[in-house]
Amino acid sequence: MSKLFWSLAMIFILASPLVLRVFSQAHQVDVEIDRVTSRVIRDSVLSSGNLIYNEEAQLTPEIIARVTSVQVVEGDKVEKGQPLIYLEDLDLKEVIFLQQAQVAIDIENVDRQEINVKNLHARFQRIASLLDKGIITRENYDDAYYQLKAAKSDLEASKLNVKRSKAALKQAEQRLRQTIIKAPMSGTVVAVSIKPGETAVPSTTGIPGSSLITIANEASIMVDLNVDENDIGNLAIDGEAYISCPTLPEGGLKGRISEIAIAPRNASEAFAANDATGRSYSVKVALLKNRPDKLRSGMSCRAKIYTTNPDPALTVPVQAIMSDRLSDDDGVSLPRGQRSKSKKYVFVASNGRTEKRTVITGAADDEYQEIKVGLKANEKVVIGPSRILSSLQDETPIAEIQPQGESYALLN
Repeated sequence: MSKLFWSLAMIFILASPLVLRVFSQAHQVDVEIDRVTSRVIRDSVLSSGNLIYNEEAQLTPEIIARVTSVQVVEGDKVEKGQPLIYLEDLDLKEVIFLQQAQVAIDIENVDRQEINVKNLHARFQRIASLLDKGIITRENYDDAYYQLKAAKSDLEASKLNVKRSKAALKQAEQRLRQTIIKAPMSGTVVAVSIKPGETAVPSTTGIPGSSLITIANEASIMVDLNVDENDIGNLAIDGEAYISCPTLPEGGLKGRISEIAIAPRNASEAFAANDATGRSYSVKVALLKNRPDKLRSGMSCRAKIYTTNPDPALTVPVQAIMSDRLSDDDGVSLPRGQRSKSKKYVFVASNGRTEKRTVITGAADDEYQEIKVGLKANEKVVIGPSRILSSLQDETPIAEIQPQGESYALLN
């Protein structure tokens, strides 16, 4: 009997560590862990907008005429001064012919008037000499004087007619030149809005025929952002920004602020930007090098504009930060009139258990929260799963597992 007792006792003693381990493991909670690391937390402003060409020319006609020929299509490269569109010019050529004839007639009239003035001047001199000798009367002298004066007036009028006809000829020639629409700059044709046979109409109201061709320098593509009035004061020229478009890889493109509007957008621009209040400001961001060719004007985009550049600080993922309410009953002195405030804490993983630790936080971005007081570098904190994290208590047994998915910000 005693031998059996000692045998059972020995088996119990040997098996007890395994039993205890199994028992303790049954109460462990699987949690995701991350370490306290040092990184830069930067304040930023989020905004949206569109890609635009900073160097762009939209060609419009200066005369009403039918389009006879369009020399380019979208995507063509053009040089400054290159003919792009020809308008009908037959009527203008006829007007030029008539004006050239009128100029010739007016010049002949001037020549004739000069001869007449020269003749009357010689006659007046003879009459004046005869008047001194008493051969003719004063009436003959006055008649010769006023005839000469009238001829000089006619000569001046004829000279003015020549200037007027030459100006009309020059105007007609200018209108003829306007029938050839030339490129005002070198670049790429990004839009052709008219076809042969249609009528070109000079207008600024966007009626059909008022827009012909749009040329842009593709290398000048930039971002036009709509920044809220609450954020515009935090921005500065040369501020760093990261641009995200649907066609760009994750992380976007880096840019620098090149222009900040002084006045808000007007009502029409605000409506086009889907801003009903109109209280937004235009901020232009120049894209830096390595721009992909697939960027096009008009594409929508989002931007993160950094407003500070602080030193590195200890940080943890934002999902690790928990909070509750702190009142005067907790023995903490609160400002007068303030009955409660938020107390933030994290769960530190140490020796297989959680340690609830109060922290003081600082700046934050999309992913990380700065920790000013309460943690040390390289300590491990619990970051999830969220349903487990919200129910954790101090000294809870835990088992570390790999996070099921990394969390990335929209823009890094």
